[in-house]
Amino acid sequence: MASEITINCKFQVVKGSLVHREDPGSVSLDMSGTTATGGAQSITTTAATLNMGSVSTAGYAFFRNTDTSNSIDIGTGTGASFAAFSRLKPGEFGIIRLGTNAPTAKAVASTVSLQYYILAD
Repeated sequence: MASEITINCKFQVVKGSLVHREDPGSVSLDMSGTTATGGAQSITTTAATLNMGSVSTAGYAFFRNTDTSNSIDIGTGTGASFAAFSRLKPGEFGIIRLGTNAPTAKAVASTVSLQYYILAD
């Protein structure tokens, strides 16, 4: 089977004289894996590995910060080796292709809930 994943994208900013728009439209992608994992996970200020369930090789991932006042960093590593590659402010979401099979997350302040869904590649 082909084109099991569809992503629609539109990005626009208008602030004063700063005006920019990217509208690449849709892309249909193949999913070679047959598993996925996700749900909601409580994220504390100590970096922790996200539950990958039966996904051994991560592909595309959806992340949503469901908190109304605190940010979440998504990254790799734990403890002093944590390195963030993305920050989601309250209510923000993002879709990326993961380059790691062990993504981690860390709340910037307080405990927050991260909604996520990771597809096998």
